[in-house]
Amino acid sequence: MRKVFYGFTVVLLISVLAQFYLSTFGAFERPVPAPGAEGAMIGYHALNGELVIPILSLLTTIVAAIARVGGRLIWLSITPFLLVAVQLFVIFSLAEMAGASENETTTAGLVVLGFHALDGVAILWAAFVLLRRAHALTKGVATTPAIARVTTGG
Repeated sequence: MRKVFYGFTVVLLISVLAQFYLSTFGAFERPVPAPGAEGAMIGYHALNGELVIPILSLLTTIVAAIARVGGRLIWLSITPFLLVAVQLFVIFSLAEMAGASENETTTAGLVVLGFHALDGVAILWAAFVLLRRAHALTKGVATTPAIARVTTGG
């Protein structure tokens, strides 16, 4: 079951990496489509970020629990889902309160929206660390840092 867990972490990381590609894919579309226009390439970024990554994170968390990989990895598995929720319900709401909308932005709104990218980097970090630890589990390698093993005698 740990190999299945590892497989889910691979798919999750691929989806997160695709998210970065899709953001630039949509950002450089010319002519720039109207906000929310059907067929706009940035829609793939939104679809992946609002649907695919959260579902993969939830499924990875369920598989982690079934595989009994430990509480830390279970929490790390749900982290991308939680960070996407921060994007959707905190960052975008704060940006809207700061004056950003689909048709125009303000300096304050852009400052807040900058955290969208930083949150994305945090999602990437979580997915990468999760993959490394899941891979270590499949190989039977301890995932505890060396300093912790020395101080605890393990």
